[in-house]
Amino acid sequence: MSIEGYKLVRNKKISRFSLQNMLRCLEDPKHPSAGPYLRFLNLTGNWHPNMELKSTRFKQLIYYMTMAFFFSQYLKCVISLNLSAVLFILQTAPFHMGTPKTIYFRKDYHLWEKLIDYISRTELRQLSDGDVEVIDVMDEYIKKGRRVIYPFWFMVICCNISIFTEPYQKNQMVENGTDIYVPLFHFYVPFNQDIPPGYYYSMVLQTILGNIMSSYIISWDSLVISTFIFFTGQLKISRVYCTKIIDPESKERSHENIIKCHRFHTALIEHQKLFQKLISSVMFLYLIVISINLGSCIIQISNASGDLPVMMGAMLFVFGILTQLLIFYWFSNQVTVESLSVSSGIFESKWTTMDAKTQKEVALLQLTTSKRLCFRAGPCNEMSLDTFIAILKTSYSFFTLLKETK
Repeated sequence: MSIEGYKLVRNKKISRFSLQNMLRCLEDPKHPSAGPYLRFLNLTGNWHPNMELKSTRFKQLIYYMTMAFFFSQYLKCVISLNLSAVLFILQTAPFHMGTPKTIYFRKDYHLWEKLIDYISRTELRQLSDGDVEVIDVMDEYIKKGRRVIYPFWFMVICCNISIFTEPYQKNQMVENGTDIYVPLFHFYVPFNQDIPPGYYYSMVLQTILGNIMSSYIISWDSLVISTFIFFTGQLKISRVYCTKIIDPESKERSHENIIKCHRFHTALIEHQKLFQKLISSVMFLYLIVISINLGSCIIQISNASGDLPVMMGAMLFVFGILTQLLIFYWFSNQVTVESLSVSSGIFESKWTTMDAKTQKEVALLQLTTSKRLCFRAGPCNEMSLDTFIAILKTSYSFFTLLKETK
């Protein structure tokens, strides 16, 4: 089946009014699974295959301006020791994760290029081979990625609207006869941002740069989640290859199939390790940030037993950050689970009909494909559902302890 044939098959399977059909303009034929997320990364300027374009240079300028303003906020907190600003940064720390995510992505840009090139080459080669069973698996995991990530974009947009409109709701509160204007961030600006009209100029700047930072976070998260889903799908395809390694009518073709399957799975393991290297440090920082936020929100919930709006806001924030953490750990866990079932495909082949030499090759292939793959956040924290449940238990124990000692 050709690539054009694959597109026709996909179009028949997609409902006219499905979300994927409406957003089909984001698809990129050069990147079957990662196309929409690379377009998003390109829009932010983090993905920049052609640095000679004027639009790319403009995006780089916007990036450095955004980083400068956010670092000015961190510097201002240190210099002025503004406790309220520090507390606000801690409360919205997941939002500020855009800073390390973009820095690490740009630092390892050439490695991300290598990984994305492998993902796209692998998928395009499988499409050109025309194996219907393989294409069905690929179609399934690509659609799965779209169903997960597009609603994730919508959820983040709603969260942004809530975050960036909250300061205006707190304005005009009179304290000792003075109007209070609540900022969103505490950037260094060359005018007085505590009173109008400087306050409104500052809020426009903060809203624009805040949404840009949010786009950095969403684009990085989308690419990482889609890559988790890619590895899960390719492990399923590896299992399909294992079921077809034996050709009873040709010993030579069986030998070639075993070699092909071994090379494919070895390359998959190699790039899984590369992906692990790219996200490990960021996910470790993210885990620390989530832990700090959970602790602060639990304390806030414990202390706000009589203030229903504050309690509900803290509970919703806890739900949001746990949902985001669950998405990462869920799809990471799926890669681990799927890696354990690859070798079972070998036993579905007709390996018993072959001679002793071929059976030895099959045994070596079984040893290679039985390797357990997993991702770690930092040196020792495995990204699995067991770890996520342990985080929930620890948070609940902390909340119970505070409630009993209050």
